[in-house]
Amino acid sequence: MYSSTTERLKKALRFGLRKSFALLRRVTGLVFRARDLLYLAPDPPPAEQADIQQRFHFYLPQLDFQALERRASLTWADAFSNRPIMVFGPISPLTRWLIELRQGTYDVDFRRNPHDALAWCDLLNHLSPPSTDWRAVKARFVRRVAELRALGLRKCYLFGTGPSLAKAKSRDWSDGYRVVCNTIVRDRDLWLHLKPHFIVAADANYHFGHTEFARRFRRDLQACLRLTDSAFVYPARFHGLVQREFAELQARLFPIPQGSHTRIHVDLTRRFRTPALGNVLALLLLPLGCTLAREICLWGFDGRAPGDQLFWSNSPKHSYPELMPALQAAYPAFFRHYVPHDDQEKYVRQHHGDLLDRKLSQAERRGFTFIMLHPSWTPTLQKRYRAPQSRSG
Repeated sequence: MYSSTTERLKKALRFGLRKSFALLRRVTGLVFRARDLLYLAPDPPPAEQADIQQRFHFYLPQLDFQALERRASLTWADAFSNRPIMVFGPISPLTRWLIELRQGTYDVDFRRNPHDALAWCDLLNHLSPPSTDWRAVKARFVRRVAELRALGLRKCYLFGTGPSLAKAKSRDWSDGYRVVCNTIVRDRDLWLHLKPHFIVAADANYHFGHTEFARRFRRDLQACLRLTDSAFVYPARFHGLVQREFAELQARLFPIPQGSHTRIHVDLTRRFRTPALGNVLALLLLPLGCTLAREICLWGFDGRAPGDQLFWSNSPKHSYPELMPALQAAYPAFFRHYVPHDDQEKYVRQHHGDLLDRKLSQAERRGFTFIMLHPSWTPTLQKRYRAPQSRSG
């Protein structure tokens, strides 16, 4: 209780400081008008410089990396200007303060920042804001959900990418809505068997990044979307990139802004905001499921078995294990932060542990039912496992 109160106070303090700093910059920005992107970096080793340049060309192909103004340190004029600042390398206390408080400061150091891929997406949105009418997006989403509700189905199936997903072809899922998750798109036969109503993806590194893993996912996703009338739902933060690459599929793209609430049972047609929760299950899958039905059934959420590496095991037919080493090499800080060698269950515990259990329980008190359709190593889901009824006679 005390720790959660302390965290709320810290968030409120940071919010107040950001607002105060933004107000001050609004005034000083009239004086310090420089707006071109500034690259704040000491001289990085050639290999790391080439790596940053590769990422820059992927996210910001319209800009010339060689033409960037680059400095080793900031001036106060830069700090109080409205110009965007891209940070790479060792940082001073001033720069650390700016990264925390100053909108328009983007820490893209993959060696130090576990969220550098998010920083790139935010920088892309800053320099090339997506042309989006959010009311129109919500209206399209509401129409899509109304069409699905008219089918009168009473349950919704959510699919993860755990090893059990490979067994999904042996069942008929047509008695419920189907919402699938990211790299299932590798298996087009399963895609056609399920004919998903929605597919979701939410990870900046795995799905919206510059690596071959993320590029392969997006290519396979485009191919699958051309096979069915499925819709793609994802956090609005990634819309700049998706809008650029999925131009011919705009009518089936549904970027959803993030909200401040933490309810997984939100009706997205009424409150078009995702919960402020981290993992794709709580962020998108469960809210979509609860928007469509009161009974939510889960398949492919095997959890982290003893001996699993990194976050958990995925079905090899529905992921890209051969591309994982390159993905890990591209984001060392991300993997050190979320699956450290001395606590590899950290991420699962934080996102699929007590917090998820509380959110599911809140929804259950509101009349929702969550059924795990096969055994899971995740205690929160295993306690909701319902064994299939044996047939007698």
